[in-house]
Amino acid sequence: MKQSKWVLDVFRFSFLMIISMVLSCGSASVVLANSENKEPVKVLDGEQLFAINCSRCHSERYPTERTDAQWKTIIMHMQVRANIPPDQARAILKYMKENN
Repeated sequence: MKQSKWVLDVFRFSFLMIISMVLSCGSASVVLANSENKEPVKVLDGEQLFAINCSRCHSERYPTERTDAQWKTIIMHMQVRANIPPDQARAILKYMKENN
């Protein structure tokens, strides 16, 4: 009986991990160019990237809530956790530091 409970717990954990990974794969990314029309590249600024990426899971945060060092640590952690591309993470961190 204990073994079947353990198997059920492992299954639940695995299922929740898969669901969380699927949901996090829907992270917003920047569309850089339309290859057919050769339109100019649209680059979002740090504020826009912050709103897109961070508001998926968090309520609104303000740059003044943390120090530069704290934001650096948070952004590094969330870059991995939320699968934010490095260039976007740098832009978000720059925005947070400039508005702190």
